[in-house]
Amino acid sequence: MITRRTAVSLLAGLAFVSATLPARAAALPILGRRHDGRDARPEDFPEWRLVYFGYTHCPDVCPLGLQTMADAIEALGPLGARLSPVFVTVDPARDTPAVMSQYVGFFHPRLVGITPSEEELKVMGKAWRVKYAKVEVGEGRPYLMDHTASLLITDPAGEPAGRLSHDLGGARSAERIRAAMEARS
Repeated sequence: MITRRTAVSLLAGLAFVSATLPARAAALPILGRRHDGRDARPEDFPEWRLVYFGYTHCPDVCPLGLQTMADAIEALGPLGARLSPVFVTVDPARDTPAVMSQYVGFFHPRLVGITPSEEELKVMGKAWRVKYAKVEVGEGRPYLMDHTASLLITDPAGEPAGRLSHDLGGARSAERIRAAMEARS
């Protein structure tokens, strides 16, 4: 039995998903080297994708976003198995596949780390509508990266299906992901 609260939550999730869908003619690309050293290929991500653009040296936002992804996948139960969690670095100079390999293991065993070239990152940034910029913080201190902090959902065709805040939390993110998946079933 669906409670009124659950129904309202699902309707809010559907409205959210509909309001955040950009018009798109082609599937959103995932380009670069995987954390296991292989080139990323579309067949690596055959079903739904949950994608986060960030970097491993991020002091706060990225770890929270990746933990939200991991918690959402777990909260989805068996439905979570249909999601490919992907972490794309916006700092390919520091985030080599070897660095990504160590980092993604902290969050979820199925999380795939992607290190694109600078050119691939430009292509993906434009296609995914993700912004990023290097921020110098002072002499002798490592730079930071300013970037879009959203979890991005695509359907099996690679079409956008929603955008979630990185700090929404696993349970609420799972509700919205489930609504997006049900809306496209």
